[in-house]
Amino acid sequence: MDFFKVVAPVYDTAMKITGHNKTLKMLVEHIELQSGQRLLDIGGGTGQILEEIPYDKGIQVVIADPSQAMLSKARKRVADLDSDAVKGNERQLQAELVEAFGNQLPLADRSFDHVTIADALHHFNNIEETFKEIRRVLKSGGKLHIMEFDPATYFTKFIAAAEGLAGEPANFYKPEQLGAMLEKAGFSYSFKYITGSIYILTAE
Repeated sequence: MDFFKVVAPVYDTAMKITGHNKTLKMLVEHIELQSGQRLLDIGGGTGQILEEIPYDKGIQVVIADPSQAMLSKARKRVADLDSDAVKGNERQLQAELVEAFGNQLPLADRSFDHVTIADALHHFNNIEETFKEIRRVLKSGGKLHIMEFDPATYFTKFIAAAEGLAGEPANFYKPEQLGAMLEKAGFSYSFKYITGSIYILTAE
């Protein structure tokens, strides 16, 4: 079963119900984007992060995701944002969609100021290879921001069980476990919890 082909039509609604837009907003605020910076969102799906990024800073965003169904929804979101701009709502945000897995990014070396993985890492099969690719595409001094669920909480255990039944990897990690993997890939890291079950890990 293609999990994301099945969930794509209802994904945005489901994420809104669970408050994903609120945690995405907290993630973007945590990043503290500066004018003209480039951000890569790996596993960005339907492009929900675009709704939270300031429109007036000329931020360039690339949404990378391997699911055509999810990117189709993202394409509609970008078109809607462009339509709003035509109607007179100023928008300097630039968005590009790329069909790709995190461990095989068709993107140039040292081309991004920030990389995000928001509520998506647990779907990845090749996490350590993905971290190596991220290190390649980040500029010197660039940062990786991972927003994920703590596997010790009952809420995460429920999600892991449900996704496992759907055939998904459900690879949830404590922040210290991810940090050890990132250190192996050449990063330093820090983390903070933004809810009882969700943390943001920042690596550079």
